[in-house]
Amino acid sequence: MRLFLLLFILIYASMHFYALTAAGSAFNLKLSAKVCVAAAMLIMTMFPFIVRYSERTGHQLVAKAAAYTGYYWMGFLLYVVMFLFAFDLYKFLIYITGRVAGHDLEFLKVKAAASFYLSVLFSISICVYGYFEARAIRIEKVVIRTNKVTSAVKIAQITDVHVGLIIADKRIKAIAEAIDSEAPDILVSTGDLVDGQLDNIDGLAKYFEALHPPLGKYAVTGNHEFYAGLTQTIEFTERCGFKVLRNEAVTIGNTIVIAGVDDPEVSNFKVPSHLRVTLEAKERLAAAKERGLMEKELLTGIPPDKYTILLKHRPELNEHEEGLFDLQLSGHTHKGQIFPFGVLTWLYYSKQTGLSDLTTWVYVPNKGGLLKVDGRGFLYVNRGVGTWGPPIRVLSPPEVAIIELVPEDVK
Repeated sequence: MRLFLLLFILIYASMHFYALTAAGSAFNLKLSAKVCVAAAMLIMTMFPFIVRYSERTGHQLVAKAAAYTGYYWMGFLLYVVMFLFAFDLYKFLIYITGRVAGHDLEFLKVKAAASFYLSVLFSISICVYGYFEARAIRIEKVVIRTNKVTSAVKIAQITDVHVGLIIADKRIKAIAEAIDSEAPDILVSTGDLVDGQLDNIDGLAKYFEALHPPLGKYAVTGNHEFYAGLTQTIEFTERCGFKVLRNEAVTIGNTIVIAGVDDPEVSNFKVPSHLRVTLEAKERLAAAKERGLMEKELLTGIPPDKYTILLKHRPELNEHEEGLFDLQLSGHTHKGQIFPFGVLTWLYYSKQTGLSDLTTWVYVPNKGGLLKVDGRGFLYVNRGVGTWGPPIRVLSPPEVAIIELVPEDVK
């Protein structure tokens, strides 16, 4: 976590420096103006930390204002830097082409002021679009046929809600209404139900608490559950009506078993004694994770005639799971949340799983993130229904997944 924070500060500060340099070049800023802009950018760099400190000290209005200002700025700056870099790359290519061809191609270059204005304009347009996309919840419906169920079972999956300062009353109510409109038999949450801070969110549990699918609600931890504080997170999730599966499995009716595992982040945090996982010793749990045996220990022994659903926050597979589950439901990636990060999540997790099919990680209408895993069953990677950091989504619409298990002989 400390390494992540250090890298975040370095990268975010570098983005500000790059934008400041571009502004100085575009408008010939004097030193005094550069100092003022640099000071403002330094404050913006620290806004995520100001948000957390304000929440922790009870200054809720300050925290909320800082969150909206700081995180929208983060998204805006990201695109400004991307466009500025694209213009700089274009200028460089024009220069190299001119040198190779022996011609002066300066007339093809875009002036510094024009490239800066265009970068700002494009970035504002994308952020406005991303604001509305982040609020347009999509229902992704998938039908899986199996001989292990005797009647249809509808499962609603949410993930990466990130309940907190920004994902609050109106957004959570909309998510709950989207779920309720589908009347699922089972509701599952595959991690990151909460954000990294849990101050003043107690009243938000009521929206999920009001949902009563007949076969129950089940959840697993994601990495943010540990960042926020495991004790408080478990209590909030249970107030929402979920049974938290921490390396344990439950049998539903005569045909379905739902198993849930902790996020690997558990090995980096001290687990309170009253919330010990089934494997008891933290050292044993960490060792099992290193060997990739945790899922095997949990899933072995489940009768093969039961339809086994594995809830696992990160879409990672290991060789020891082979043949032990029928469907794994995961999230975590947000499908990048903001383009082009979807490409990066695909590259990383296709390597982690050995599954290179682009449709696993990239949104495809009427297919979502479902992929057949040889020898194991299906993997569904949910894009998530909330946001983390900038409250925008670009080419990664929020989703509630509806997975319907249907007997094979039903047409």
